[in-house]
Amino acid sequence: MMRKCVPLRVDGGEYRLRLTLRGQRRLRERFDEETLQTVLLAAADGERMSALLGAALDWEGANAPTADGEALYDLLVDAGYCGQERFGALALDIAAASGLLSEQQARRLKDALRETVEQAFSGMLRTAREGGVEQTLPEEGDGPFPPAA
Repeated sequence: MMRKCVPLRVDGGEYRLRLTLRGQRRLRERFDEETLQTVLLAAADGERMSALLGAALDWEGANAPTADGEALYDLLVDAGYCGQERFGALALDIAAASGLLSEQQARRLKDALRETVEQAFSGMLRTAREGGVEQTLPEEGDGPFPPAA
């Protein structure tokens, strides 16, 4: 039986990520917060992200090379994942595949996250330029994230 999940290929391995009710309960107990809150905070918190990945690897359909969320987190970093936008998008995809969000809600949250990060970097660039550090920073159009697909 094929279940809804987030398929992910990293470092030659195939991963199928999905939060079951058991995984959601583990996250809720570990962080003493609602699972969706953990998902939303995972973009900026490596501990929450690795816990989310570990919980999302713990189901019978995962068939992954590892069930260790920290190990998968490190593989993702080595494969080029970085920044709140990229990890946040993955966390939101896991939430949508697990029934915590609709696809439309996940897409809206990804758009909001992208805009928030872009505004934060734009503000930092503006502040740095006003302080005379412009030559060491990228141009505004050369931010750390690729354009939205």
